[in-house]
Amino acid sequence: MSPGLERPPTVVVLADDPVTREGVTGYLRSRPQMVEVLGFEDRARADVMVVLATDVTSQTLAGIRKASLETGNPDMRVVLVADSITEAQLTGAISHGLVSFLPRRQTEMQHILSTIVSSRAGHAYLPAELVRKLVEGLRAMQVSESSDFTLSERETDIVRLLSEGWTTEEIAEKLSYSERTIKNAIHGMLARLGLRNRTHAVGYAARIGIL
Repeated sequence: MSPGLERPPTVVVLADDPVTREGVTGYLRSRPQMVEVLGFEDRARADVMVVLATDVTSQTLAGIRKASLETGNPDMRVVLVADSITEAQLTGAISHGLVSFLPRRQTEMQHILSTIVSSRAGHAYLPAELVRKLVEGLRAMQVSESSDFTLSERETDIVRLLSEGWTTEEIAEKLSYSERTIKNAIHGMLARLGLRNRTHAVGYAARIGIL
């Protein structure tokens, strides 16, 4: 066993509902032999971040991205517990450390605890349907023979927001463009790179290191 695995994993809990956060935090703190729960202010040294959400929103994914950039532990794992997640959201979250997704309504406290421990040890858990979608997406991602594989500054901004679950209308408002301009930019990017849809654009951006 490596030295880092001789101690319980450190974990920080984030949630969109304070009651849920306190409930999960309290349960984990009652298992000090399994995990060490950190306060939010100490999140930079967490081995695992547990994110609890009813709906995965742009704010949820932005929080995961922000934490991955702020952490002092480059190997920090993210465990997301939510009702559902889209393929594009999943692809974006994976690029920022997500290793496990637990369907909220089917997940008990013990399952969250065991997933934290296994995630720090290098394991991952995704429902079979999500794995199937990811595999299909990777198979379908065929980059064209064009010599221009890079993304413009505007395309980079757009794909980053797509990875966080923003809608076309929200992206247009955020970047101060018309919705038609954003739609045309996305269409042009997909056509130029030979990508099938927005999810594949997110995956491509993750693959070339933009996300």
